[in-house]
Amino acid sequence: MTNDILQTDIDLARRLLDASRPADEIVAALVYRGINPNRAAQLVADLQAGKVVEPDKPITINLPSTALYETSRPEQQQNPKAVSTELAQEASQRSRSRPRKSMPWFTLLALAAATVSVAAFVLLNRKSHSTGSADSSQAQAADEATIDSAGSNQGASLSNARAISLEIEADGVRVCGKPVTRQHFLSGIFNVLGAPDRTNDVQKADQIIYAYDNCGLLVYSPKNSGRCSILLDFDGTYGEAGTKNPFVGTFKINRRVVRHDTDAASLTSFKDVGLESPKSASGIFHAQYGAVELVFGYLKTPQRLSLIEIDFK
Repeated sequence: MTNDILQTDIDLARRLLDASRPADEIVAALVYRGINPNRAAQLVADLQAGKVVEPDKPITINLPSTALYETSRPEQQQNPKAVSTELAQEASQRSRSRPRKSMPWFTLLALAAATVSVAAFVLLNRKSHSTGSADSSQAQAADEATIDSAGSNQGASLSNARAISLEIEADGVRVCGKPVTRQHFLSGIFNVLGAPDRTNDVQKADQIIYAYDNCGLLVYSPKNSGRCSILLDFDGTYGEAGTKNPFVGTFKINRRVVRHDTDAASLTSFKDVGLESPKSASGIFHAQYGAVELVFGYLKTPQRLSLIEIDFK
C-alpha cells in the first residue's frame, strides 16, 4: 500500500464529485485505494474548491558536494629563553597580588530574573496543556474503562476469526448472537469481541477507530456526536482505516449470507433490502434495512466485495 496520490485517484474523486456523491463516501473510496485519510480528505476539499490538483511526483534528493574544512588555531610560540629571570619573578608576584574579580550584582539579578521567567513559562505551559486535554480525556474515559473490563475476554473471543458472525435483521443487529444497539454500542461489542488490537485516533475525522486485526473488523466511534459504525474489511488493507487480516467470518442480512465473492449482480437481487445502485463508477452500493444503513463497496472489481459498512443511526 502506498500513500502517493495517483492520477487515477484524482480522476475517481472527480467522477464521484460530478455524480454528487457525499464527501465522506469519496474519502472512504480513496482510503481503500491505499491513500492516507488526511490526504484523501484534503484532495476532496481541493477539488471541491476548484483548485488544480496534481499527482504526487517522485522526490529527488540532491546531496551537497561541498567539502568540510577544518580550521586550526595558530599555535602561540614562546621562547622561554627570551624571558629574563627578573621579569618572570615580577609576573609571578603580580599574579599572586592581583585581586580576584567578582561577578557584578546586576548580572546576578539578570540570571535570577531569567530563571524565574523560564520556571513560570514551564508551569503555565503544563497547566494549559493539561486543561486542553482534560475534555478529550474525560470523553474517552468511559470507552477506556470498557476496554479494560473487556480485556479478560480477548483470548477466548478472538481465538477463531471464522467464528465471528454479524446478522442484520429487521429488529436489529447481532454480533455473535448478541444484540448490539446504538445506545450500548461500544460496551456491547467489547463484551463480545474483547479488547481491540489497536486504537487509532483520527483527528481529521473526529473519530476513534478500534481495530480487530485478527478478525478483519473495525469499529468506528465518534468523539462527540455522529454515527457509530462497524466495518468488515475483506481486503485486509491494514493502516489507519484497515485491518491486518481480511474478514473471514459470517455476514448475513435477512438470513442470506453475503461473502467476499458475492458479486454486484447477486447483491442487486436482494429486493427486500432496498439496495440503491451507484450512480457512477465508484462501485459503492447503499441500502437501508431496519434501523441501520448499509454500504457495500466494490472498490477493485464488481466481482469481489472490498468492504461492508454497518451504520447505526
